[in-house]
Amino acid sequence: MNIVHVDYPAPAFAMTPRAISQITDFIIHHEAGSLTETPLGIDAQHRAEGWAMIGYNYIIDTKGVVYDGRPLDVVPSAAYGRNTQSVNVSLVGNFEKGDPGFTGPPTDEQIASLEALGVYLHKTIPSIERTIGHRDVATLFYGGDGDYATACPGSLLYAEIPLIRAKIASECNVH
Repeated sequence: MNIVHVDYPAPAFAMTPRAISQITDFIIHHEAGSLTETPLGIDAQHRAEGWAMIGYNYIIDTKGVVYDGRPLDVVPSAAYGRNTQSVNVSLVGNFEKGDPGFTGPPTDEQIASLEALGVYLHKTIPSIERTIGHRDVATLFYGGDGDYATACPGSLLYAEIPLIRAKIASECNVH
């Protein structure tokens, strides 16, 4: 798995460390923005919201290039209520039909890289138990609404998750 390193500015403040063995969730997001977003641009957006640095652990652009984000050994800021237990990947684009910024479906390259990253992470972090969309956090853990409710990762990417799970299961012998 080829992951491109990004030279992010130093975090704005100290982040909370965690053990990799705490990670049980592989959570899929969409950036809900334009197709030209970059990891450094996303980092700047997240810092402007008061975060220490980019909230995701990985970003996948439209060509399928996987970029690193927040280090795995610190708590991310991408899935409210499940940050300590999750590794988070966001695909560049807005995959929610009907949204004003809708960009169309994820590219084949994005899906292939997402599957490869999922396989890599499940093999590297054996404590991962589930692959879910960001919207699943609300329904699986918090009753389906409130601060946890979201349309992320958009309907078109969300529809791909069963196939992504199947690919991970076949490559990693997990269910």
